[in-house]
This record gives sequence, C-alpha cells and structure tokens, in this order.
Amino acid sequence: MKSNDPKHFAAQQVLLERAYYPMPSESATLTRLVFAGISMYLVCIAGTIAFWFLGGGAWSWGQCLYMVLITITTVGYGEVIPVSESSEGLIVTMVVMVGGLGVSFYFLSALTAFIIEGDLREVIWRRRMGKKISSLNGHYIVCGAGEVGHNVVTELFQAGREVVVIDYVEENLATLNRRLGGEVMSLVGDATEDEVLLACGLDRAAGVVAALKQDRDNLFVVVTAKQLKSELRVISRATNERSASKMRKAGADAVVCPNSIGGVRMASELLRPAVVGFIDLIVRDSEDNQLSVEEFLIPDHSPIQGRILSNSGIRQVSNSLVLSIVHEGQQFFNPPSNLKLLSGMTIVALGDLDELSCLGRYINGHEVVTARQASLANTLKK
Repeated sequence: MKSNDPKHFAAQQVLLERAYYPMPSESATLTRLVFAGISMYLVCIAGTIAFWFLGGGAWSWGQCLYMVLITITTVGYGEVIPVSESSEGLIVTMVVMVGGLGVSFYFLSALTAFIIEGDLREVIWRRRMGKKISSLNGHYIVCGAGEVGHNVVTELFQAGREVVVIDYVEENLATLNRRLGGEVMSLVGDATEDEVLLACGLDRAAGVVAALKQDRDNLFVVVTAKQLKSELRVISRATNERSASKMRKAGADAVVCPNSIGGVRMASELLRPAVVGFIDLIVRDSEDNQLSVEEFLIPDHSPIQGRILSNSGIRQVSNSLVLSIVHEGQQFFNPPSNLKLLSGMTIVALGDLDELSCLGRYINGHEVVTARQASLANTLKK
C-alpha cells in the first residue's frame, strides 16, 4: 500500500535521486571508444608522415599535421602545402580524406554512445533500484560500507537476508559491490537523516546496523531509527565502553565494540583455543561446515505450544540439541525436560543444517520430512 505521508514521499524522492547501484560493465562501449581513438591517432600520424615524405622534408611537421587535420575535418581554411601540384600529393590527400572521415565518424559515434548510453543506463538503474528497495519487507539496513559494514553484509548475505547499505562515500559502496559480485542494493547519503533511512524502507525493515566510523554518527543513527520505528531492532558499533553506554541509553538493542571483542578473542586463542575453534565452527558459514546454531520463535499456532519439552516431539522430528530457551529476557540454559513451552519463547538449538531446517518447519506448524526419512526415500528410489 502506498503512503501519502509527506515523509514517505520525500524519502522516495531521495531514493530516486541519490540511490546508487553498480551499473553493468561498460567495457564493450569503452573498448570501442578506445579503439576509435587509437585509430584516429594512427591516421593523423600516418598522414603527417606521408605529407612530410611527400615534400622531402621541405615542410615542417606542424604544417603536415595541420594539412591532415583540415583534410579530415573538411574545414578547408587553405592549403599550406601545395599538394595539387603533383599527382602523388593528390593521391595522399584523397587517402587521408577518405580514411580520416571514416575514422572520425566512427570516433564521434563511439564517443556519443559512451556518453548517452552511460547517462541513460544510470537513470534506468536508479529507477529500477528505487522500485526494488520500495518492494522490500523484513530486510536489514546497514549504515556504513567500511570493513565492519562489509563483514556484516557478508554474513547477512550468507544467511539469505535482503540488505540495503547506506554510505555517503560512493567509492565505498562500489568496493563493496565488487567484493560481493555487484549484488548489493545501496544508497548514497547520510544515514543520520530521516529521509535517507525512510528511503531504504525503514518502516518495513527488520533491523538496522549502525557501522559508521564515528561514534557520534552511530549515536545519531540509533536515535533516528528508534524515533522513526521504536520496535525496530538496532545494533550499533562503538569504539569504547563509554560510547556504548550512551548508545544503550539512546535505545540501541545491542552494542558491539570491535576493539574489545578483538582483544578478548586474541586472549581466548591463547588460553582456550579448542573452545574458540568450536565456536567458530558453529557460527561461521562455509561449504564444508554443516553445523550451525539457530533460534526459533514459538508462534501461537505452533504444535509444541503448551507442551513440556520432553513431550514436544522435537527429538522425534529433528536430531538438534536444544541449548537454551529464552523467555522475557531470561535464559534457560540446558532447559529441564519438564519446562513448559509457551508462545513467545525462543528456542536456541545446535545441529546439522538439514536437522535445523526440519525443526524450524515443525515449530512453525509446517509439514516435516526428516533428514532420516529423506535419506531412506532416496535409498528406496535407487
């Protein structure tokens, strides 16, 4: 549904005018332009040399080049070289005229195509991205396309989430797109402005990450995002604990200090390398790693709602390990078998990706084909 809210309209204008998306490669047009330029240069050089040899060195290089240029451009200000006095001069002039005109027309057409097609392509892609971002729902907005922002976007991409990135430096967005294969929807602008966040679909977003370099900018993003949508989950970057405290007071749901985390990680690598290795195994996605940790919110219509854990059927449909259950901010680690499961609780489980997928479908009331059943079916088919 389209909104008549003036803020929404202003946001759409920002989106259409300032959205950035990596355009398709212009290598073909650029190659044609370079080839035409080189051809033009070679014709001028060849014609100049031909006129110089024709005069036996009697005419200067400047006069020879001038003669080539007025011949190609058909200006005809007057011959500085008496080419009409000899048949050789007439032949050279005709060759330069025919070859030069053809190359010059080719060069002008290539230059025009490079300019016009580039501008037209930019307009089309900006409008296309404007429509694409406007259609998003439940996506994530990442403010800042630096190294931290790049890692955040990469993780979200690997999790299959839709992402829109904001940065006021266009080159940062271009670098991010090159690294990720040109798949990132992005917007050039100031992430602390209401219109820019609304242009990225803040009212329909599932979360915002403030990963800008300056703490004050991240603080502005937190305040702005929470004012526009108070229930939105906002994660912010901070350089120190003092800034982190201010961001939490401003409404940030979580604050991450890369410097502190980096220090703790390095110490843990020294003291508890096996633990760190295990945590890396379950939180990092890779083609070889099938182990992961996921969380599942129990909806009202879930078949496990109202049951105790031991009678929930979780172990029958999935070989996942329930690590914790979160309810109203409390963590129940290694939950007891008689814990009653209620809607609104969040189950944190560890397991194989296929097993976790089965668990998620079961909790949400969908039909489940377990990994063991699928394996058996494949065996019977063979």
